[in-house]
Amino acid sequence: MRYHTHIVSSLAIGAGIATYTPISFTVTYAAGLAIGGLLPDIDEPNSYIGRRSLGVAKQVKKAFGHRGFTHSLLAWGAITAVLLFQHFSPFTLGLCLGYAFHVLADYCSSQGVPLLWPFSKKRYRFIMTYRTSSFFETLLFYCFLVLFIYFLTNGAIEENSSFFLFSFIDFSE
Repeated sequence: MRYHTHIVSSLAIGAGIATYTPISFTVTYAAGLAIGGLLPDIDEPNSYIGRRSLGVAKQVKKAFGHRGFTHSLLAWGAITAVLLFQHFSPFTLGLCLGYAFHVLADYCSSQGVPLLWPFSKKRYRFIMTYRTSSFFETLLFYCFLVLFIYFLTNGAIEENSSFFLFSFIDFSE
């Protein structure tokens, strides 16, 4: 999945969660979702986040390969345990959720992900899959964009919220 699809899908699912739970959709939560939605691709130097990693992506790819450790349940669990138990905040919650959404999205791709790494290098994937940069991925991007806008306008952002993007729009009309 391309980086912008990872970002929009993470924001859409995160906004959906905020719509139906007590979680507030704030700027820091949204930033965490977006960054977390990109973070697993730190194992690919040519990825959006990898090109900005100051060489970290090259080292991670050398050690684990692309879609290796960073796309496993172990990596997500370790990051979640450390961040949420050591420093719980809307940002860290968003980061952990965005990371999980990224792995889930790649689980639905034709390449799959090694969910059980290091116990198994087998790549697991959903029954129905998509190819990165395909027409279907583009369709997914726009579906998630519509879903994100729907959740933002139907409850993700509280009425008295001053969320940066919509602080000037009156939704009460």
